[in-house]
Amino acid sequence: MKKLKQFIWLAMMAFAVVVSSCTKEGPMGPAGQDGSDGKDGVDGNVTCLECHTSELQETVRFQFNSSAHKAGANAVDYAGGRSSCARCHSHEGFTEFAATGTVAANISKPSAWDCKTCHGLHEQFETADYAFRLGAPVTLIADGTTVVDEGNNNTCINCHQSRRNGSYYDSVTEAASYTRTFSGEDATLYLNAAVGPNGSVTDNGDGTLTVVFDVPTTHVYISSSHAGPHYGAQANTFVGTGGYTAESGDVFGAHADGCVMCHMGPASGHSFIPEHENCTGCHTSGAPTAAMDAIAARVQALGEALEAIHAVHYDETDGSWHPMYASITREQFQAFWNFKIVLDDRSNSAHNPVYVKALLAEAEATMGL
Repeated sequence: MKKLKQFIWLAMMAFAVVVSSCTKEGPMGPAGQDGSDGKDGVDGNVTCLECHTSELQETVRFQFNSSAHKAGANAVDYAGGRSSCARCHSHEGFTEFAATGTVAANISKPSAWDCKTCHGLHEQFETADYAFRLGAPVTLIADGTTVVDEGNNNTCINCHQSRRNGSYYDSVTEAASYTRTFSGEDATLYLNAAVGPNGSVTDNGDGTLTVVFDVPTTHVYISSSHAGPHYGAQANTFVGTGGYTAESGDVFGAHADGCVMCHMGPASGHSFIPEHENCTGCHTSGAPTAAMDAIAARVQALGEALEAIHAVHYDETDGSWHPMYASITREQFQAFWNFKIVLDDRSNSAHNPVYVKALLAEAEATMGL
């Protein structure tokens, strides 16, 4: 009974502290003339209740739990602990990068994103910008020179951008060759590999293949099954940079607040899902789904043409396109690169229709489509 009384007393004291802290007055107003008191500041409850209502908190929590950011456990497990990837693939990495500009070492126990990843909650009591950790202009990683300043979109742009341009792969100034051994399902997949003018495929008789990729200076070597700008390079598409086309620069100014407006509109909130209702505020005749479907069909046709030259492979088990190790001509590589930009942007041109159409037109001309 004594322990129970002590517990009740401690609980009452804790409640009293919380109540007193939430009902105290807000910041004092400016001093009046002649040293007299200024007007009272805003009531503390008013400031707190901008966010701290049970209805709002529950809504945000429900929305976020339905988002890809919440469901991205595989991305966290795969890359969240690597110092080179953690800045975007884990909560710890993002907050460290926001504070120091780098992630100094691998993270042993990375965790998924939550509210405090993007928002510095109550660290400085910001309200106007919701305490975004990374709201400053962003210098794009791919070229290290392009500066993008899209207001509230900057927080998103820090991660949703290319990690490299095509020159990362197309930088060889002398002829070269690369030898790889493939086994299992890959041994079947690479029987007809794109090996370049003088490359070769050798069946070793033990279920493995040895493939020599010949790469003269007229060719480019696709050196990874993950080759491409990145799987979330939307910012580069949005501002129109990184692809092989004469169309460049910011050609999509009409959606100046696009990340927030389209992905966090009234119908989406913190789910980040670009719901139809978010479009109709501007597209009064309806979202441009027919135009986006047409782009999707062009991407599919381009993928099939690239698969025919063994630059990519379509995996029917997960319904996705994967790059293949290959030595292909420079023009074919540029078509491959444009394809990867549009594919991994995943918006079927919604992020920048003028730029996406230009990328596809260049690639289609190369591939004879």
